[in-house]
Amino acid sequence: MINDFLQLKLHNIKAILFDADGVLTNGQIIIDSKGEEIKAFHVKDGQFFPFMRYCGFILGCISGRQSHSLSVRMEALKVHYVKTGVKKKLEAYELFKQTYQLTDDQIAYVGDDINDLKILRKVGFSAAPADGLVQHYHPVDYICEAKGGEGVLREVFTMIVEAQSLEDKLEEFIENEL
Repeated sequence: MINDFLQLKLHNIKAILFDADGVLTNGQIIIDSKGEEIKAFHVKDGQFFPFMRYCGFILGCISGRQSHSLSVRMEALKVHYVKTGVKKKLEAYELFKQTYQLTDDQIAYVGDDINDLKILRKVGFSAAPADGLVQHYHPVDYICEAKGGEGVLREVFTMIVEAQSLEDKLEEFIENEL
């Protein structure tokens, strides 16, 4: 059950943006013998992406790092907006808003570190993983129970479903799409 504060913050969300390293992953970077980065993503996050798209949410990733494994994962999850290798994340955020004609209060952002702060300060709902560093520098609306790479986005998605009373839509999705 979410509290009144979170209900209010999540009620008008139409888009969910997120960082990759430290949110979708545990932040570790493994380099193989060919110099390619290998990242591990949690299936708990990925399972809910189709449902969120089904509900009409716009999903986006803004990452400071660029890696082939991240690009492959974002393509597999059919994420609408993907910007990787971004030095100034706020610029990518403003482009996202303009592209999808959204206001700050319609966007949720999940980030874990200081390069996410400018976005976290602007959005309608801000969240961080339990092990995120960002909450030491700026209070976020919600600190997840999950650590980075352990289902952080699934936790946020579930809260949005509850706040927007989308449980019936979930049943419809399960019946028609799975």
